[in-house]
Amino acid sequence: MEELEELRLKIKKRYIIFGSVTFLSLILTLMMFFTGNIGAIFFIAIAVHLIGMSSMLVSTNKLNQNYRKLFKNMFVFQALNGLFTNLYYNPSMGIPSYVIAATNMMRMGDIYHSEDYVSGEYKGIKFAQADVHIQEEHESTDSDGNTTTTYVTIFKGRWMIFDFNKNFKADVQISQEGFGNSKVKRFFGKKEERFKKVKMESESFNKKFKVFAQNEHEAFYLITPSLMERIERLAQNTKGKMLFCFVNNKLHVGVQNGKDSFEPTSVFKKLNVEKIKNDISSDIMLITQFVDELNLDNNLFKKEV
Repeated sequence: MEELEELRLKIKKRYIIFGSVTFLSLILTLMMFFTGNIGAIFFIAIAVHLIGMSSMLVSTNKLNQNYRKLFKNMFVFQALNGLFTNLYYNPSMGIPSYVIAATNMMRMGDIYHSEDYVSGEYKGIKFAQADVHIQEEHESTDSDGNTTTTYVTIFKGRWMIFDFNKNFKADVQISQEGFGNSKVKRFFGKKEERFKKVKMESESFNKKFKVFAQNEHEAFYLITPSLMERIERLAQNTKGKMLFCFVNNKLHVGVQNGKDSFEPTSVFKKLNVEKIKNDISSDIMLITQFVDELNLDNNLFKKEV
């Protein structure tokens, strides 16, 4: 804790110095510009300032990386290790993009980033999860022919993969209303592979979710009335919109909440151990609640030998 607090204060000091020097430099630059004192000294001063600030940012970034690593080793790993078996945690690793792309249920955009990889077992159910950020490149051209490139987030949140111990022969997707990155409704494969929209028996469920399946029979086999009720409860208790992908006897869950998990609080705030533990517990609960609420460890779901 002492080492972590020392790092936090060091980073905080760097940011304060950087902000102060930047502000003063801006004031001096504006004063010199408006008084006409623009000469060689002016440009040398700007160059020295930019080099100095760049060096400070690089060194501060290294301190930040060390701070995050120490924080996650101290708090995140310990919390995960206390709950999951066969645990593997790598903050700098993520779920490979091809794993999500292979579901054929997500637009993968142009830029993909994933980190905070966790895998293990909970109540005998194997899982893997990570933060995922998918962006799409957009270009626009104005009347003068100038092209502007912007990057739009099409998914940011958690992606989780659970063993689903109920055998099924065709892929099924459940997309919550408002989830903005579903792909199957625009999926054009071979005729026998196309996803069809399926209307479930529950009107309440149909208002909140859309179901797409390669085979209508499989959709009714997987999405039982009990499962629909459980998914509706999850939607009430989960911040963010959800996507469920039943693929190759696994359940993929995307939670689009715009957040990164297991991150330290601002370096400008004093470390509050109780709050840190509560925040991490909340992030972990996003994993456990799907096993608990969907009853994935139920013996009725055990695969046939």
